[in-house]
Amino acid sequence: MTTQTALIFILGILVIYLAFLLLSRRHREKRRAAMINLMSVGEFTDFLRANSVDGTILVVAGKVSQALKTAFGCDKIVFLRKQRGFLELNYYHGISRFDRAEFRVRFTSELAGRLRESFSPQPLSSLQPFLTEPVFRKLTESRVSLFFPIFWRDNLYGVYFINSTIETTTPGFALLVANLAHSLSAAYHVKWHESRYEKLQQKLLADDGRRQSPDDRTEAAAILELFRHRSAESLVPRLVETVQNRLNVPRVVLFYESKGKTEELHIARCGVTDHLVLPSRSSFRSLLHHVTTEQVKPFEGISDLQEPEAGWLAGLKRSGLRYLTSFPLSDDRAGLLALGEMNEAEAAAVIHLGKLRPAARALVNNAESFEEMEALSFTDSLTGLANQRYFRKRLEEEIDRARRHNRSLALVVFDLDELKAINDQYGHLTGDAIIRGMGPILKSSIRAIDIIARYGGDEFCVIMPEADVATCRRFMERLQSKMPEAKFPLPEIHPEINCTISQGGAIFPLHGRDPNSLFRAADLALLRAKGQGRNQFLIHDASFSEDAGTS
Repeated sequence: MTTQTALIFILGILVIYLAFLLLSRRHREKRRAAMINLMSVGEFTDFLRANSVDGTILVVAGKVSQALKTAFGCDKIVFLRKQRGFLELNYYHGISRFDRAEFRVRFTSELAGRLRESFSPQPLSSLQPFLTEPVFRKLTESRVSLFFPIFWRDNLYGVYFINSTIETTTPGFALLVANLAHSLSAAYHVKWHESRYEKLQQKLLADDGRRQSPDDRTEAAAILELFRHRSAESLVPRLVETVQNRLNVPRVVLFYESKGKTEELHIARCGVTDHLVLPSRSSFRSLLHHVTTEQVKPFEGISDLQEPEAGWLAGLKRSGLRYLTSFPLSDDRAGLLALGEMNEAEAAAVIHLGKLRPAARALVNNAESFEEMEALSFTDSLTGLANQRYFRKRLEEEIDRARRHNRSLALVVFDLDELKAINDQYGHLTGDAIIRGMGPILKSSIRAIDIIARYGGDEFCVIMPEADVATCRRFMERLQSKMPEAKFPLPEIHPEINCTISQGGAIFPLHGRDPNSLFRAADLALLRAKGQGRNQFLIHDASFSEDAGTS
């Protein structure tokens, strides 16, 4: 072979190799784009969050398994559910010839710590140090390559092991799996709290049936009356009423801490109408050291008090209060309970309070957890705004209030123009980044009393209490003028993108007298605005009809 022929041969090999690399790169890009475009992240999280809040565990888990098989291309799935100190096989797909015991894993603190590190899919190999050799070998033989946990705070509910036939190293894949895991963990957490309520209720009912004392039966019945209160702030006054009834005292006042890190104190009272001064934070803490949950102390029995604590107790005494005890509301919320003259002995009060305190702590702890879950269910994870569920609830409430006080109310519905073209050109993650960027813009545009929500996709709604046509028009003009100035920086894809919006408005009771008719009127105005060329706003007119425009 001559030198020239050899060079041509080598160049031919290089050309073939470069062509192979180019084709491989294009293939990977196509697979990555296919993954990103499987579904919009916003739509995906909205869908799963709705199921997490409203659906049963069976329904939500079924949706997750279906999503793994279809949208995520998982041909192998193993789900191990945590039960009584072990992870045990609960669901599988694409594997055969096995004994369930082969997947049984002892749940250790080391394993728990590793699993709680992230919702994102991780390589199975990174879990090998925390599994027994037979279990790891069985998972490897099942040809699963990734795992992701299902947990909420300190509660781990299970682990998914999967193998996906599509690109699994992209940020899009990790983001979607993490959202899926987060949504399923929310469903398990709701079920866990419901179970705690049920067990506590069953225990009280069982105790009520076993005890012979009429006082004991009345105690349990009083606690059971409080189960319907799922809001901590509505529960606390009812607890104070229960204490007053059970101890048969004319006056009861509870001074208690706020939830969280705030230094604020609150008062709940029964039978006391005088103005009461809240103690300082330091005085509150100082007095807690003088009383316990096993004591009901008369004020005179609290010795060695200095000012301002002594003066504060003297003020309570002038309002007819005589005794002080500790009454914590939850694991991290202390409380001081002040009582008036008691018809029973102090020892009897100690017994009654000893039965009420643990039930009160359990009820408040669970009420706070349910409030957190409700806040999650009312929040759109992509924008941080309220979601459709909260919007519908508030629209009904605000229309009822406007009707009672004979006032007007405005509803504005708008969406982004040409978002589909942006999704088609840059991918759904770019579109979701733009939707996310709408949150700060909208929050800075509304009044303090307005309610703004992401209705779904790229559609948003604003409820404007006490707003007439003129007020509604001014808001729409202001928002319309802000949009051309807004920049959505997307450095990885494009330096910046500008967007426009189309808006439709309607006024209660002029254009609709109930939530559905008012929303339909605003939506028709939006359709007409889009049909007339987009990037404009219209307030509903009686001439608008169902075919007023196209979206």
